Amino acid sequence: MGCKQSKDNKWAYSNQTLARNGQVKPVAEVRGMARQSEGSIDAQTIEEYLELEKKIAFAEQTSPALLLQQKRDQKAHLEERLKLQKRNYEALQEQTDLLRHNEALLGILGEQVLEAEVKQKLLELGEDQQEEKREAVATFNNKEIAKAELENLEEQFSAIDTDILGLEDESKQLQSLYSRQDELLGRIFGGDYGSAAENQYEHELDQHEEMRNRILEANFKWKQAQMMVDYAYKQLNEAVKQWSLLPNIDASKLEERYGIACIARNNLVASAQNIQGAQRYLSNVQFPYCAPGEVATLNKATAYIFTDMQTSSRHQHALDCYSTTAKRCGALLQWINQVVTNTIAKDLDDINKKVKSSSMALRQERVTLIKAKAKELTGEDIDIKVADINTDANVQLNINDLARTEGIDPNLLATLNAMDLQALRSISDEDLAPPPSQEDIFGQADALKDQYKEENNKIIRQFEENQARVQDSLQQKLAMRRQRRARKQMDEQEREAYLE
Repeated sequence: MGCKQSKDNKWAYSNQTLARNGQVKPVAEVRGMARQSEGSIDAQTIEEYLELEKKIAFAEQTSPALLLQQKRDQKAHLEERLKLQKRNYEALQEQTDLLRHNEALLGILGEQVLEAEVKQKLLELGEDQQEEKREAVATFNNKEIAKAELENLEEQFSAIDTDILGLEDESKQLQSLYSRQDELLGRIFGGDYGSAAENQYEHELDQHEEMRNRILEANFKWKQAQMMVDYAYKQLNEAVKQWSLLPNIDASKLEERYGIACIARNNLVASAQNIQGAQRYLSNVQFPYCAPGEVATLNKATAYIFTDMQTSSRHQHALDCYSTTAKRCGALLQWINQVVTNTIAKDLDDINKKVKSSSMALRQERVTLIKAKAKELTGEDIDIKVADINTDANVQLNINDLARTEGIDPNLLATLNAMDLQALRSISDEDLAPPPSQEDIFGQADALKDQYKEENNKIIRQFEENQARVQDSLQQKLAMRRQRRARKQMDEQEREAYLE
């Protein structure tokens, strides 16, 4: 790829560049070093340039700057959720303490009595206290749910800190490659464009990569949501499976029944958390299935699970709720999968091809210019071919965001084959909710495409009109490049400052 292959690249040709510590420094410092070595262009210089292209392309495949930005944003949201969840858990702890000391309901209980024993006493209350029992058991259950969610958030927070450190290191390494490439091109071309064609190819590549960043961000969010809904779907089915076993277990085997209900409860809680997590990733999209109101209903039903297990009518009512939610979660997964496979994957494949084509054209033009420069200085021809480089980019999903339960391997998620998809289709494609708009999926990507077309046509017109005055045109476009780079760098710094 060229010097500026993603939004965190900094050109030696711009008015300023970023040092490895993130501080802005004038690029004149790099150029001054370059002028001292100008003229030392040989086969080794070209080979180093081509090797840097390979290293940069490989490092950019995981889009560390894009992921780092997302992780910092997620960390800020997690901090707020942790504060709220801690307050929620503390409030529920106070409520259960009051219930433990409610002598009218439970009699006198010593502090040594375990919470499990308190819940057992509540479940043994008679029919005349059915409503008090139902609400008290729900309160204890809600506290357990709140504690599990708090622990899950704390695990996510710890994992995201580790992820950020790794991504910061990857971004720094990539920045050092950009800096070395800047120095190399500055030494070869003295800070100028080698040709008008180089300027055009660079501009095309900038536009394609800006578009790809938008698509990559959408791809990450939708595939992350797909993975979380996939996990929720499996958890809901497991909950239904376990809950359906209860009528076959004798009422006297209370411990066994309670254990089955706990497994169902844990899967229901985690599934709701995963659906809510998917909605957070797609906050601008309205889910056609398992919308926030439906998840709230599921959470309310889950709170009463230990009293619902005691009568056949309540058990059946709860089963209907869990089964309906599982089916609608399957439909949501089917809906998300359509967006990922029919829209985002195709657009990502298309933009990856455009980036590769523009990158190859830019590399070939630069190598041609470097060879010409070397011949001019040494009188010798240098025979080096431009190798093909894989410039495709994608983003790995983050399983640390999942609320997990035992027995479901997160590494098997979001890998649905044709047979899995067929089994999933509880709703025909014709009856499935319509897909979201392009703007909901990609943000303002369409506007970016129109802007690219307009600017690219303008560049081509300028190139055709000014061929007779190439040098003046190059200097003019060089100024445009500086402005463009400085503007992009300013945008990036403002975004980073906002996230921090």
